[in-house]
Amino acid sequence: MPSAAAKHVREYFGVRTLLATHADMRRLKRETKATHLHGNKLWGSAYLLIDYLQENPLPAASKVLDLGCGWGLASIYCAKYLGSAVTALDADPAVFPYLSLLAQHNDVDINTQCAHFNQLDAHTLAQYDTIIASDICFWDDMSEQVFDLIQRAVDAGVKKIIIADPHRPPFLAVAEACIDDFFAELMPREALARRHHRGSILLIENA
Repeated sequence: MPSAAAKHVREYFGVRTLLATHADMRRLKRETKATHLHGNKLWGSAYLLIDYLQENPLPAASKVLDLGCGWGLASIYCAKYLGSAVTALDADPAVFPYLSLLAQHNDVDINTQCAHFNQLDAHTLAQYDTIIASDICFWDDMSEQVFDLIQRAVDAGVKKIIIADPHRPPFLAVAEACIDDFFAELMPREALARRHHRGSILLIENA
């Protein structure tokens, strides 16, 4: 029979997540500040991203930057199964205790950084082989900021940029511009986790 704690754990794509009823999650919510910038839960496009990475794994020991990481599911997957050195970045410092808790339950270590996208200059971005992200373009005024970041990353020589989204209009605007300027691909994607997730992967490969 499963333990009492196991009843409050779910695992998708090999990554363990905790239900709100898990004792560790209840304790964390009592002890930490509330998140903002929509960092209060897991977002489905992370599963689209992980599903893509399962079929298209990164080279071993890749240096990965996870933009707008939230609770860090994709970060955890890259560290746990791809052997990546991951830095998880978010503008909301309140997400990091949740990321750390999930990383602990998945037996991985994740570096974290608190910053806004416009604070990432070319020198910083050049440290990474791959940038991943999911659900980072949810407001109209974020489109220009995300596109400018992609431009800096391409100029800095980042080899690969992979962004997942459930087809929000701001994301599609960024995707269209990236197709025109960087020969990006926009690939429909579906993944089944707690529920059926649909969207697309924006892929930029920088030769």
